[in-house]
Amino acid sequence: MKYQLILVTACLFFFSKSFAVSVPASVSPQWLKKNINQPQLAIIEVSNKVDFTFNNHIPSSVVTNKGAWRYQDSDGSLVRYSTEMLAKKIRKLGINDNDGVVIYYKGNDTDEILGAVYLYWLFHLLGHTNVGVLDEGWHGWLAAKGLVTDNNPPIQIGNFVARPILALEVGTEELSKIRQHYLLVDGRPATHFKGLTKFAANPRYGRIPGSVSQPWQDYMRKTDDGRWYAKAPKIPKLLARMKIDPDRPILLTCLGGTGSAFNYAMFYAAGFHNLRVDDAALRRWNTRRLPLENTNLRKADK
Repeated sequence: MKYQLILVTACLFFFSKSFAVSVPASVSPQWLKKNINQPQLAIIEVSNKVDFTFNNHIPSSVVTNKGAWRYQDSDGSLVRYSTEMLAKKIRKLGINDNDGVVIYYKGNDTDEILGAVYLYWLFHLLGHTNVGVLDEGWHGWLAAKGLVTDNNPPIQIGNFVARPILALEVGTEELSKIRQHYLLVDGRPATHFKGLTKFAANPRYGRIPGSVSQPWQDYMRKTDDGRWYAKAPKIPKLLARMKIDPDRPILLTCLGGTGSAFNYAMFYAAGFHNLRVDDAALRRWNTRRLPLENTNLRKADK
């Protein structure tokens, strides 16, 4: 199992290829302003069709939403579609195989940001690593006085090809077997990690034994008018505090996959590439009654 984890970075290198435009993992508004007219640059907004259509968007962008990329499995877990279905959805957005991709969000709610970073991870999972998330999203774009439009040109089906790197994902059974041998990072809010509170969808309090906390909320900011955005750190707090080696294998979990994807995007942008995401996460872990550390010792959940 250790061998498979160590090979993640090698897989990413193997599948890399030459592109007309090379997209950084964390895209500054200034970079996008400079490169927006590149013919092989695709831009995806994560919001909703009404906001995209009537409240402007970045020129040449297309729109999707968080819910388009996952479904609820029979055990209640929210998980990604098959790699074939994901590739088909990406082609429907007009994305071509040689495109660099920039993903941004409007920030009407935190789900849009979580959807953007989840889609970022999905592109990596499909072998397309020439993709980045716009730092500070729509808020950052407007602050940089980037161009906006209300034009909605028709979409031509793209020729995107999936080359899956399945080592970027870890399933519940494998996570249960190998978690003690690697750094396991929990992306949930700190009070959930401590076992003091939980999401309504989570039937149990507590955390996976041996895991450490890096809440996705650490990256979140809010504008005066109530719009959410995320600011990518140079190095996430946990990695800086623990002085983690960038080559160290890291497993990422949360409640339902998107918090894990958030840490994936932030860790990757900071130069930590040996990462695996637990997509079904604690939703599936808890339905299977796998072990938890319950720090507040709630008797009903022992």
